[in-house]
Amino acid sequence: MTVQQAYWRGFNLMATAFIFLTGLAFASGGIREDELIDKLDDLTLLGLGIVLLVWYLIGENRYKRSWVPVIIVVLALVPVQLYGLLSEIDDKEAIGNDIGGMFIYVPLVIFTLYQFLRPPKFT
Repeated sequence: MTVQQAYWRGFNLMATAFIFLTGLAFASGGIREDELIDKLDDLTLLGLGIVLLVWYLIGENRYKRSWVPVIIVVLALVPVQLYGLLSEIDDKEAIGNDIGGMFIYVPLVIFTLYQFLRPPKFT
């Protein structure tokens, strides 16, 4: 394995593990939601985590620089968490996990974009 492959494996694993594990956490809370619209954002996060995990495990994907983890991380924040926040804004019991999700996913998106767009110089 080259230094570049090791770097991208670590990057891809970081994004995959973070999205999959937070998706599991949010889905476990989403199961207890009353309305389908309240469950949708939480279960979608788990779906994104599963998609990214499958991508990571297929072939040599884990060793390559790819936009897939970056896109999935951004999707977790922008349409999914933002949709959850806006759709549950009037429901004080349902909105709590969406506010917490913003505190998780905003820094993750910033960190992921930084790590992807400014990789180290490999010598």
